[in-house]
Amino acid sequence: MTKVRKSLALAAAAGVAVSMAVVAAPAQAAEQSIDGVTLTWGFNAESGAAGFAPGTCNFLSAGVAGNSGSSRVWTKADGFYKASEGNVSIIKDGPNGGTMTPDWDTKCQTGDGSAVTTGTGANQKVSNNKVVLSNGTGSVDPETGEATVSWTGSFTSVFYSGMTYWSATNPVLTVAEDGTATLKATASGYQADMNDTSKWIEIPGEEITLANLKGVELTEAGFNSTPEYLEVAAPSSVAQQKPAGIWGSFPADFVEFQGKTGTQSYWFSSGGAADARKPTTELNVAWVADFTVPVDPELPETPQVAESEDVTLDVNVPTKPVEPEEKEFKWNIAGNSLSLGTAAQQSIGFVASGTLPEITVSDNRENSKGWTVTGKTTDFKDGANTFGGNGLGWAPSGTTTGTGVTLGAYVVPGSTNGLSATSTMASATGASTAKLNTGVHLLAPTDAPAGDYTSTLTVTAIQK
Repeated sequence: MTKVRKSLALAAAAGVAVSMAVVAAPAQAAEQSIDGVTLTWGFNAESGAAGFAPGTCNFLSAGVAGNSGSSRVWTKADGFYKASEGNVSIIKDGPNGGTMTPDWDTKCQTGDGSAVTTGTGANQKVSNNKVVLSNGTGSVDPETGEATVSWTGSFTSVFYSGMTYWSATNPVLTVAEDGTATLKATASGYQADMNDTSKWIEIPGEEITLANLKGVELTEAGFNSTPEYLEVAAPSSVAQQKPAGIWGSFPADFVEFQGKTGTQSYWFSSGGAADARKPTTELNVAWVADFTVPVDPELPETPQVAESEDVTLDVNVPTKPVEPEEKEFKWNIAGNSLSLGTAAQQSIGFVASGTLPEITVSDNRENSKGWTVTGKTTDFKDGANTFGGNGLGWAPSGTTTGTGVTLGAYVVPGSTNGLSATSTMASATGASTAKLNTGVHLLAPTDAPAGDYTSTLTVTAIQK
């Protein structure tokens, strides 16, 4: 087991110090329990675009929204919109290619602050908002590729600024041995009709399939996969699907449920202008598991009786040949400090951002099993003043080549755990390279006393 540590002092009105370590992964039994699992998904681009009714937009909200009493546009005073509730939070595009936590005023804006539109292609302007489900629990079996994870919490999908909406509660993910997977939840909401806005009837909870997936390959850091949509036939109850161009459908029971909410045509190709925004976007599941193959213990040697004879040996040693390039795992961090500057005060707290020094990973080992880079931070302190390390989050980014390289999930600053819990920055399943340029985002509490705070972020590289 090899350990390499370097100190990386990150300072600010919130500062951070980073050390590094290389450790060998131990053997692990096949099936194992996992917790702290995060799922991030935004359904499709249409879920963050403008509505065709003037002045309206589509967005995601944490929790089960209250009853508006009729098909109407939400107001801020309703209090229905939430960026976080329990284990559920919402993120969207932020400035400079990053992400941010939206609020009532920014939920329908692009990363540069402009309003979302109904455009497509080069004219498409959407928020790319996503649901982040945290603290999932379950089990994973690296040997069979099976996994089951459940989350406690709810979120709401809103169309036309509230004229119709529905909610999903307590999602459950099941991954089968053949690489297929399903994400299901209990759906509820209100029956609405764009041709009759007086229609408003509560829909009792029913289980539906949010997503079907194929070709899922599990790693010790989780997996990324785009749910099925393209060239999937809509249920037989739908007659208006157009199988041409960019066409497909969400799962059959999902589409049938949306027939009650009045948004059914937004979840399959109907031949309308929004078809290009309907295909599913990538879904990310992040966990920390051990995929090391157990090594059988060595059996004790059987004592033997031996007799010996001397043998004279002659050998000629030729000129030493040129040694081939050493096959090894290497990693490096470009610096040991980062200043987050002076945090800016906003309604949700004090915010600051920066980018970690570039982390380079090179693994050209023969028969490599891959690697994982993780991070975890301590609380922020300034003398007797302190606030939790969960105020720090990150957005893994970089360029990669090789076998099974994936970037970790976005960690929401100020969420339940943030980076106070071990989180994956990137991982690979075989020989590969990576240059990681991970942005970090701080959300300090609104009541944090003024001061120069510091913390320690420990970045760990695990070679397998």
